[in-house]
Amino acid sequence: MGAGGDGTTLANDSASTNQHSFDAAEDGSLFLVSSYTDISVLAHTPKGNTGTGITSLHLDAKTGRLTSLSTTPLGPNPAFLVQHPKLPHLVYATTECIQGDGDVNTLELNKDGQLNLLARQSARGKSTCYVNLQLESGYMVLVNYWDAKLSTLPMNKAGTVGEPTEVLQQPEAQYCQTHNPTREEHWTYRQRWPHSHCCVTEPYSQQTLYVCDLGLDRIFAYELDAEQGKLAAKAEVQLQKGRGPRHLVFHPSMKYAYVGNELESTITVLKLNDHHLDVSAGYTVHNAKDCAALLHEVQTVSCLPADFQNEGFVTPAGVWKAASHTSEIRIHPSGRWVYIGNRGHDSIAVFAVDEVSGHLTLVAITPSGGKCPRNFNFDRTGRYMVVGNQDTNTLNVFEICQATGTLSETHVMPLPSPNFVYAVPAPLQSQAVNTVAVAEAAASAASH
Repeated sequence: MGAGGDGTTLANDSASTNQHSFDAAEDGSLFLVSSYTDISVLAHTPKGNTGTGITSLHLDAKTGRLTSLSTTPLGPNPAFLVQHPKLPHLVYATTECIQGDGDVNTLELNKDGQLNLLARQSARGKSTCYVNLQLESGYMVLVNYWDAKLSTLPMNKAGTVGEPTEVLQQPEAQYCQTHNPTREEHWTYRQRWPHSHCCVTEPYSQQTLYVCDLGLDRIFAYELDAEQGKLAAKAEVQLQKGRGPRHLVFHPSMKYAYVGNELESTITVLKLNDHHLDVSAGYTVHNAKDCAALLHEVQTVSCLPADFQNEGFVTPAGVWKAASHTSEIRIHPSGRWVYIGNRGHDSIAVFAVDEVSGHLTLVAITPSGGKCPRNFNFDRTGRYMVVGNQDTNTLNVFEICQATGTLSETHVMPLPSPNFVYAVPAPLQSQAVNTVAVAEAAASAASH
């Protein structure tokens, strides 16, 4: 399942100020961390305590210690977070719920790290777990895990989000409407119907969006039609059955993608052959084992120690069995290491990236400092990693050895049920706010 909103407090008076001067100290980074607020409406069953929303924290780059700044009530179950790259005072947050459609919430980030809700817009899909911003086209694409829907929403220059221009459901995902499955059924049969989990734009030409689907063991390639506000399906790549691709990351310079396979506890290395994406040939289905595939599998490695007894497989009857399963996968800003979380084994595995072949070599598997490391992220310098251990209600900070990529714990902070860890990339600097747009967004929030 993926990382996936609550209290509907409107923007307070700080939203109407004309200037922002976020005092992000040069000796640290700002983190935003989502906590689950209502476990009963999730696709899965976390064991941590429920929280109230999103917590902002400062990470001291000298000591590797976190300090809590504020907590913003939001729910049910705020999940994925992303800052607007051109309007750094705006942050978007999704919500996870399987009993109704999720939302994308527009939040204002003020100088104290406090988030104020400006507006919310329906995602028109359940368990909204990922946001892909397409600023040049003026859209965002939302991924809804439960019913495998991709929602395309317009954004204006002020960052205001409109009603979806398209809601595209993956093939075979109508099962949600026809059978109304329970989360107990979902947890037993993880691949009974599609589950889209992420939408990532390749960083090279920035033309193609790749969507992992855990239920279908496929990766779909799309292009966004800016005139129509719709996704055009270009190709799909079939991975080995039973793997459950969750998230993928692209190497910043070499044309390789790294896919975390949740159900199998492996990483698949895929070479991007984007010259094989022949748009004139129409929709194409590729097998990842084919050398000519759009994404060609060159390696698959285990994320667990060789002596760990893991039942990471799907039975012929479709039942999923596993003692451990992967969570987040991220590539270090240097491009030298790939990290992935193991939920069950409760560890973070680090792999060295070969600078020629893109292949991975296991460096170390380090205890995450708690149970169920659902998400983690790096600070702005790439020196530290903050891990959210969902089931034991902690944030654990690790210093990254810049020579080997290995992890050493520096600090532990309690936080209820952390599910998404976001390192805010850009500090707010004297950013003028369009007060008219803020007022309109607040009125929109009041109407929901």
